[in-house]
Amino acid sequence: MFLRNAWYVAATKAEVADKLVARTIMNEPVVVFFNGRGEVCALEDRCCHRGAPLSLGCATETGIQCGYHGMMFERDGSCSHIPGQTKIPRNAKVKSYPVQQKGDYVWIWMGDPQAADAAGIADYPPDDPVAWPRANDMLHLRASYVMVLENLMDLSHLSYLHKSSIGSSESDSANASMDVSRTERGVKFLRVMRNADAPANWRKRYPTGQKVDRWSDFEYLAPSVIQQFSGGVNAGDYDKGVREGAHLVRTLHAITPETEKSCFYFFNKADGYARFEAPGTPRTWASTSDVFKEDAHMLEQQQLRLENFDASRLIDINTDVARVQMIRALKERIQKEQASKEERLSEPTIQQ
Repeated sequence: MFLRNAWYVAATKAEVADKLVARTIMNEPVVVFFNGRGEVCALEDRCCHRGAPLSLGCATETGIQCGYHGMMFERDGSCSHIPGQTKIPRNAKVKSYPVQQKGDYVWIWMGDPQAADAAGIADYPPDDPVAWPRANDMLHLRASYVMVLENLMDLSHLSYLHKSSIGSSESDSANASMDVSRTERGVKFLRVMRNADAPANWRKRYPTGQKVDRWSDFEYLAPSVIQQFSGGVNAGDYDKGVREGAHLVRTLHAITPETEKSCFYFFNKADGYARFEAPGTPRTWASTSDVFKEDAHMLEQQQLRLENFDASRLIDINTDVARVQMIRALKERIQKEQASKEERLSEPTIQQ
């Protein structure tokens, strides 16, 4: 079950800049594009005539033209032209979705259009006083979007799944402190590893010693966004209030459900320590993408193992504390939305 009254990333603005983007979101076919006026649009990717994908058509000045029989639709989904026909039937329309541009993304609202409020779109980055260089990418996963969120909310897996890159030792991970709290929009957690071994890729890039203090400050914004602020300083400096000196990144994780068993994982990193690299170094996700691909492989295999399996048989352990709170926050939002929907459906109709 999905939370529909919420903002999800539909595509990057770069993706949509010069083409129609076909994407399935919550089992619904959607086409995202800019019309000739530069307005971002999102329509049902299914012509109301013969069901052809509108994404195989072309953008027009005010909307889109079907590439099968030439019908034209406005950005509100209404049909404005049928070749060889002057009268347009009242039901000649397709579904339209509220969309907004913010940051590097086009965000879409899959629920009640009247409830769409752009103020609810996540900020990224929360603050950017020095215009840190950024890079972004997307992975298409054959795994539930909830699994991706769970993976991000339990960082103990870094010591095992990512031990050759960003992972810490088992003992460092086991001794990490965790501070978890519920928020109005979801869950926050702060995970700190003091006097930990510096990851191999840090020692190559940053002027740190062999021992560091590492922190990961995560905030989950229900239903599918996580904002991350992570860093590392020389051992002993964290408790002195030092937050600069080596590793420092802000990352937006936005996971958009495609189906119950697949999703789009958008990630966007602002790097605060690119100054340790040569001027003009291109910003890419090369190393980070490799790390996330390790996650992707594990999650897809996990999805397969849970097919037709009673998930209530799975257990929770100590490191699941933030993950468990995240699931509770998501379920509460979904249950609240469902209750509101059922209440509206049960309201008596007024006979005229």
